[in-house]
Amino acid sequence: MTAMTRRGFLAAAGTLAAAAAATTACGGGSGGGGNSLTWWDHQNQLQRAKKEIFTAFAGSPGGVPVQYTYYNPAKLGQALQLAKQSDQLPDIHSNGGLLLPAAALVAAGWAQPLDLGAEARARVQDSLIEGLHVFDGKIYAFPIFSHKVYVAVPWFNTELVARAGLDPQAPPKTYDEFRAAARAVQRSAGGGTYGWVWNIGMPARLTEQVNHMAQAAGFGGDLGVRFQSGEFAFHDDAYLDVIEFLVSLRDDKVLVPGANSWADDVARARWTAGVAAYYFDGPWCPGVALQSSPEFGEKLGVGPMLVPDAGTAVATYHGPQVGDYWLSPSSRQAEAANKLLGDHFTTQEFSRKVADTMSQPPRDISVVEQSAAHPAYKKLVGWFEESVFLSPIPVAGNKDVQHVQAEEKPVTPTLGDIVQGALTGVRAALTKLSSDSARQRDLAIKAATSKGAQVSLDDYAFPNWKPRTDYTPSMYKKR
Repeated sequence: MTAMTRRGFLAAAGTLAAAAAATTACGGGSGGGGNSLTWWDHQNQLQRAKKEIFTAFAGSPGGVPVQYTYYNPAKLGQALQLAKQSDQLPDIHSNGGLLLPAAALVAAGWAQPLDLGAEARARVQDSLIEGLHVFDGKIYAFPIFSHKVYVAVPWFNTELVARAGLDPQAPPKTYDEFRAAARAVQRSAGGGTYGWVWNIGMPARLTEQVNHMAQAAGFGGDLGVRFQSGEFAFHDDAYLDVIEFLVSLRDDKVLVPGANSWADDVARARWTAGVAAYYFDGPWCPGVALQSSPEFGEKLGVGPMLVPDAGTAVATYHGPQVGDYWLSPSSRQAEAANKLLGDHFTTQEFSRKVADTMSQPPRDISVVEQSAAHPAYKKLVGWFEESVFLSPIPVAGNKDVQHVQAEEKPVTPTLGDIVQGALTGVRAALTKLSSDSARQRDLAIKAATSKGAQVSLDDYAFPNWKPRTDYTPSMYKKR
């Protein structure tokens, strides 16, 4: 489980109590009986689409009402931990905020296998991987998103950019260009408007974003691990270049004061209100921002992933997407939950709904161009298709890696914690993170092998990996 402070415990307890009260009033919940099914997740931009599905499901044969609760990603993990401790897990939930891999969560009793119909299984079969979605031959979850995605996207306010004499159709591509643009906007706007804002109060999100920025800066790996050798290398120059760039924005004083504690909902709302010109966020940004500020769509612009030097072609790498929705082991609505997930969330129609709401690109990414999404979102997805490649993951090469994952403990401070601090001595902190992560993996491998798993450090190395190519399933057997 993730660490929880006393303040975090009390805050989560309050949200859990409110959710439990609502669930009890509606007669739902895993342990509460009744005819309804409870669902918690952190996917803000998909709320409307899901509510439409839930309404239709409630009126269909075999359907039941669905009591839906949305949590900010920073709070869902704590609420789920408290719910599990008190046997009040919802019937279906996402794993946002739970910082353990799926194998560890399954081993700890967070989920039960799904029982999808034959047609639903066929629709998702190509997306399933043993140790990620399938355990002991049983499907526990499936992805609803495409792997072609990165989450450090430079979104911007075209009105503020144009007012500064910059061309909204030619956004910055390099670190230096971005610094210059942020300073120019801030100078032209006068007091009260800044160049840049970011969700610095979310270390887990920072970890994802800096990982993707490091890949674009030339790191041939993911999550600090080099693909070809399997070595931890958070201290690689690519990570340092990214962090030094972010620190330079702070030193340039283009960062909105107070942003160090802001989660994405606060940072995004301030950005759409005109407090800053640029904001780093995932592809879901317009899907969330335009819900509350639809007029901002006229000012919405997007730029490509930033790189250190001109002429560098963006290339990032993303493994197969994780499962999104998990069925709690104590659910009393398992039959209805399986019908809901299989009949509605595995279909191409749902992929179109995902694209319409401008979430992450859907599993069937081909539907985006014909969707109702904002032109900036469609442009971004086009860049994803050109520059995001499928990466290798150890568990796909050897399913016994899942037993190592179940033994691994989170290493702190995380990359996000280090970036959040943005203090001097970053290289030393990153080197320590690499060595601590390697030590924790060694311990987990030792524990897993002592229990019968056949796995070694070689399973984390992919010497046949090549930059700017997809690592396809057949390549696991050839390395």
